Amino acid sequence: MSFSIKFNDHELCDYLRVVSIRRNIGTTRTNNTVKSGDRAGQIFTSMTRDMATIEIEFKMKNNLIEKRRELAAILNVTEPAVLILGDEPSKYYKAIPDGDISPEDQNFLSSVTLQFVVPDGLAHALDAKQFPFQEEDDETVIENRGTTSAPLDIHATFLSDADSIGFTNDTQTVQFGTTFSEDESENEFVPSERVIFDGMGPTYRNEWKPNVGRPRFKYDYGEGSSRVTGKVRWLESKVRITDYGSIKDDDPGFWHGPTLTRNLTESLNNFTAYFRFKMKPGGKRKNRPKSQGLLEINLMDADNNFVMGFGLKDNDPNKASVMYDFFIGDHRVFRGHLPRKVLKYTTGIFGYVEMSKVGNKFSFKLCHLKEGFRENWSVKKTYLNDSVAMLSFKTINFYGAKWKRIRDMITEWTSTTITKINTEDDSLVPLVFYEGDELFVDGQNNHVYINGIRDDNYRVIGSSQFLTAPVGKTAYSVLTDGNVEGHYEMREQYL
Repeated sequence: MSFSIKFNDHELCDYLRVVSIRRNIGTTRTNNTVKSGDRAGQIFTSMTRDMATIEIEFKMKNNLIEKRRELAAILNVTEPAVLILGDEPSKYYKAIPDGDISPEDQNFLSSVTLQFVVPDGLAHALDAKQFPFQEEDDETVIENRGTTSAPLDIHATFLSDADSIGFTNDTQTVQFGTTFSEDESENEFVPSERVIFDGMGPTYRNEWKPNVGRPRFKYDYGEGSSRVTGKVRWLESKVRITDYGSIKDDDPGFWHGPTLTRNLTESLNNFTAYFRFKMKPGGKRKNRPKSQGLLEINLMDADNNFVMGFGLKDNDPNKASVMYDFFIGDHRVFRGHLPRKVLKYTTGIFGYVEMSKVGNKFSFKLCHLKEGFRENWSVKKTYLNDSVAMLSFKTINFYGAKWKRIRDMITEWTSTTITKINTEDDSLVPLVFYEGDELFVDGQNNHVYINGIRDDNYRVIGSSQFLTAPVGKTAYSVLTDGNVEGHYEMREQYL
């Protein structure tokens, strides 16, 4: 009889035959007690659960050395990964190998005992269940058929502007946005205004002008100056560079590619600008490190002076190495390199950069996104600059380029959002929601995202930190001063 054990998307039973699996009933329990005076015995105070362990005994036959190497590569993880056992195919564990794995060899047969540690001590349902929000005054009933409480993810789309939103059951209330108490005046806060909410699809095409923008890198560098040439293609929800222009064999080396430019209807003294993008190599995996690319996002004033900017560049043809730069005015204020945990995702990046200016404070956030727009890595920097603070933001300029005839990167811009901040004190900016905003609350990790941007500050202080579903049926209500649609999402959990 065959048996399946999948770890991190690899089938271990392609290499091994299962002899036995040892799992405890639940997890190790520790009861905490205290001695009280002359009272007999002790007083129970609390109970804690430890992590769980799973031991799997295998047999390996033939090609032992080759199988050992392949198994070592599969098990070489640095964080818990998904483990699915064949006798419970609808559940998974977040597990990581533990201890020594020491096969006992006898000729062409080897016995192996493999131990996995499950830090949270739980099994999780492989399939998530969704529970739509009900109409106003109606409650959403969530039935948890697991054996312990489960965190709830929240997905909400705002159909109108709103100051706040809350989600509540009989024992919990979590709130997001800005709420005002009876002794607090809403007028103390200065509302912001969203001036651009651009999905970068064909609907917005006429707002952008091709090849009229100014690159930042080597703009005036003689024969080696960066060139503006080439074309883009407007797809359903993104703009992709499809042509970087031509270059002759005897031309000097230079970067070349198209620009996209959009002018705002007014200049902004204080703002937050959000851009989602992709710069990744294509083709076969072995050729990807050979790709090179340059991506720029620059914010300009009405006289074409730089206010803020961001750049990505891969100029190493021998390995995957991508540097990123933050600029204020004409000067680079920071340079870093994407870490390995980002580059392992096909050696490039899909993510976003957020640039903001409030008074003389300039802030940057660069983030790599995984599937589902989940943050995998981010870096934040803030600087003060009095001279550039005098400039106002009027124009957005994108630039994507390749080096000479070297293999290019896939370069796309997928979202642009610009918000006008009507104060020079960012503590007076209310965290509110606009029509079209998408709120996602990751219940498992307790993270809050607005339109794919993680911002835990949206959680109202004093409300519950988590929204969970206890075992059985529980009713939930949505409380907001706006209109929303959405759903709760739950993966049942088992001790």
